[in-house]
Amino acid sequence: MERWHVIATVIACYLAITLWIGLAAGRRSSSSVQGFVAGDRNFGLLVFYFVTGASMCSAFAFLGGPGWAYGRGAAAFYILSYGALGMVPWYWVGPRVADIGRNKGFVTQAQFITGRFPSRVLSVLIAFLTLAAFIPYITIQIRGAGIVIEAVTEGNIPLEIGAALAYG
Repeated sequence: MERWHVIATVIACYLAITLWIGLAAGRRSSSSVQGFVAGDRNFGLLVFYFVTGASMCSAFAFLGGPGWAYGRGAAAFYILSYGALGMVPWYWVGPRVADIGRNKGFVTQAQFITGRFPSRVLSVLIAFLTLAAFIPYITIQIRGAGIVIEAVTEGNIPLEIGAALAYG
């Protein structure tokens, strides 16, 4: 068996396990918006840990960060600090935001902010800005997964197929 076959098998197993976990979790949550967006507010510490890790292990962490470090050297050490320090304020802010959201039934940023500053225009603006930020971010993640899969399989799985496998 060639090396890239082993790597592709490991990737396939990882993606299958991830899909299984997601489907199992989806069956346990309600079909409401709160169930879909906030997991019926039943995320434990373990899920929070992995969500935080996934936030920090983006395409930038695997592709942009190492490239930046290669090109700029020691200046890239700031990447370690923003990852760690960026999460520290959420130790205090997160529980407060969660309590407010739980008490008032908020599940989106737009609901949270317009709960404090009631304005339909503000709600639409926040929803639009969130969408405008997420579309390129998700696109970068999909493309990054395709690039990584193509690289680790030595080009035997093309970028488009790798991206489709990871996110399709």
